[in-house]
Amino acid sequence: MYYILDRFGATNPCRWIDDYPYIDGVDWRSGARHAASIPNPLEVRLKPLNPDASDHGPELPEYFKGKIPLFRTDLVAAFKEAGVDNLDLYDVVITDPDNGSRHVNYKAVNIIGVISAADMEKSEAVVYANGPLIDVDFDSLTIDEKKTRGALFFRLAESTNAILVHEKLKHHLQSRGFNKLEFLNPKEVAL
Repeated sequence: MYYILDRFGATNPCRWIDDYPYIDGVDWRSGARHAASIPNPLEVRLKPLNPDASDHGPELPEYFKGKIPLFRTDLVAAFKEAGVDNLDLYDVVITDPDNGSRHVNYKAVNIIGVISAADMEKSEAVVYANGPLIDVDFDSLTIDEKKTRGALFFRLAESTNAILVHEKLKHHLQSRGFNKLEFLNPKEVAL
């Protein structure tokens, strides 16, 4: 079984990234290694804390979901411990505009590899003119596990914004106390 990686928002309010840097020639969703040079460290900024937003709180999450996935270093270590070996990691400094603090315990994560694993006959989806790759809108996704060849962690070729996690990895992360990550059933999620 595979799950889509997300993070709890409404039940665990946390900080959000305000600004990601643009790097010419770099696509964090392509599944390919970056040919262009990545700044070291990569600098990102948090949104100012908004106490009136229900999904916004003072805590920094284990995983910042966005244009550039940012994982806390202990989460990266747990991925490696579980056998995930398809991550290119980049140093990050996250600046808090509210107090000027700089957080260096995160990595920008480039997930190497995309796998065409959607069972298009069993999924509910809108396929655009260019075919079922990169930007399919799924109302319900069924994974053909034969196509994954047991991969623990990858981007879905049909919708590269989806990061898939094998149930073995899910259980490992939960056993290590990462309880604010969300693992969504692909059949019950719209992408």
